[in-house]
Amino acid sequence: MMRETHCTRAAWHLTHSRPEMLVDYFNPWTPISRQVSMLTHRFSVVAALCEQVGADDELVVLRNALAFHLLRAATWWRIDFAAPRVAGMPTTRFMAHIHAHIDRVAEDESLFDVLTWQHHMRRGDMSHVMVLGTDPLCRGGTSILYGLDGQRRFRFALREDGTGRGVAWDATAHGDFVSTCLDARARHSMVETRNEALGEWEDARIEHARAAKYHMLHFRQDTSRPVIDRYIEVLGEMTRCRSRFGRFEFGNILNHIAFLLVRAAHERQVSVASVLREGTAQPINLRVANSIKKRARAYVAHGVDPLLQDGLDTMLDSVVSGYSLSGQVQESE
Repeated sequence: MMRETHCTRAAWHLTHSRPEMLVDYFNPWTPISRQVSMLTHRFSVVAALCEQVGADDELVVLRNALAFHLLRAATWWRIDFAAPRVAGMPTTRFMAHIHAHIDRVAEDESLFDVLTWQHHMRRGDMSHVMVLGTDPLCRGGTSILYGLDGQRRFRFALREDGTGRGVAWDATAHGDFVSTCLDARARHSMVETRNEALGEWEDARIEHARAAKYHMLHFRQDTSRPVIDRYIEVLGEMTRCRSRFGRFEFGNILNHIAFLLVRAAHERQVSVASVLREGTAQPINLRVANSIKKRARAYVAHGVDPLLQDGLDTMLDSVVSGYSLSGQVQESE
């Protein structure tokens, strides 16, 4: 029976947990937290299956691919990454899985080389760029190419389709892909519309620069200040946003912090309002607690691996929002 269960789960993951099904690297409108959650969770599950008796070679190959893409995703979105904290294993063991993967996949070996020792690059040379791919969402007669240069920085180039001209990489370099994508699409829009006004693209680029520091700290537990202070800070950032993308990005970050607040209440077996009152001098009422719980639900719905949603929804159901002035338990969705 155990063998049958193991085989059933393994077969499911071999079909549904391939990295290309979990991550859309070139679409900034796919929530980063959801993609990172899927990679992290599927890696932990598949790695555990590989430790069981009877694990087949295909499952080991999948585990190694997930390890590589977990590291790639952290680099792609500039998220602080540490294997013991994120993958639950020593760095040397995690890297062994990655090396086993790149020994099999030449394209990923090339990318890993650019990100690390650069044996095949002119190290430090901005003019030496490895092509990562084209933007699948841009329209018109001009394509966007993305690349990674000898300084491990993301670059883009605009190419007029059908001309046969060589690629001229833009001089601007970025530390994460989303910054590059927003810059590229702003330039693409100017070329296609002949309009020199950047408008919302400029707002989106500025707002993403503010959001990037929160992405970097996604896996970290910030114990230096109360979570509610971070929530209020990000809420203020979102309120300031003028672009749709900025509101989208800060909304996802805010939902994640709200989830952390509700999870803290669950772990301590108190209400959300109780956690809030202990963490800040700001006035807290039931409406605020309910708003935070709704955002936590939005995070579970859109920001985590779907395989985790049922368990997390049950956890959220068990947490009381707050208390009325009369002392009676109140909860509202």
